[in-house]
Amino acid sequence: MGFLSGNRPKPKPFGFIPRYYDEQKEELENRLKAMDNPDDISATKDRIKSGLRATYRGDAGYKKSQTKKANMRLMYIIATLFLISYLILRSNAITNFMEKISG
Repeated sequence: MGFLSGNRPKPKPFGFIPRYYDEQKEELENRLKAMDNPDDISATKDRIKSGLRATYRGDAGYKKSQTKKANMRLMYIIATLFLISYLILRSNAITNFMEKISG
């Protein structure tokens, strides 16, 4: 029974070192770094983009309200087009136009 002898290899240790990631701290550092040189146009553009992106991404209510407004606008457009189509088809303008074309 040589396979049960005491010469077994030691298990290899797991060398994972956990790191803490603070998103707010990194965002603050990026904003402070961007503010160091106010004359840099590309940094200013990046700062504005990140601010707009953070506002849109961070506020779920804003996104929901914008979606609701877009859906209501679409419904108004569709209703208006249906009303205009109904009025045009209901009037005698189309029949008069067809009679003039056919002679």
